[in-house]
Amino acid sequence: MPERDTASGMSNDIEIWLLFAPFWILGLGALIGAVWHLVHYRISHGRAQAAGHAHLADSSRHHLRRGVIAVGAFVALVLIGLGVAAAMGVLFSR
Repeated sequence: MPERDTASGMSNDIEIWLLFAPFWILGLGALIGAVWHLVHYRISHGRAQAAGHAHLADSSRHHLRRGVIAVGAFVALVLIGLGVAAAMGVLFSR
């Protein structure tokens, strides 16, 4: 059975997950934004290619850039959240 903190009445495992949750939720938002932008990049780029453009159109470049930034934000938030959860797990286990 998980240890309980007598002051809050909550188990340490739950407290660790609650500390991780904000990063997880923000990471999901970044992932949804990344998917949205990358889908729109593909649509915009496909239309530009069909119109005979050899280079990235401004709209394609915008969506590609934002999609890559959102993927990076997702990865960073997940890593930060895992780091916080691991650090708190170590601190609570002492």
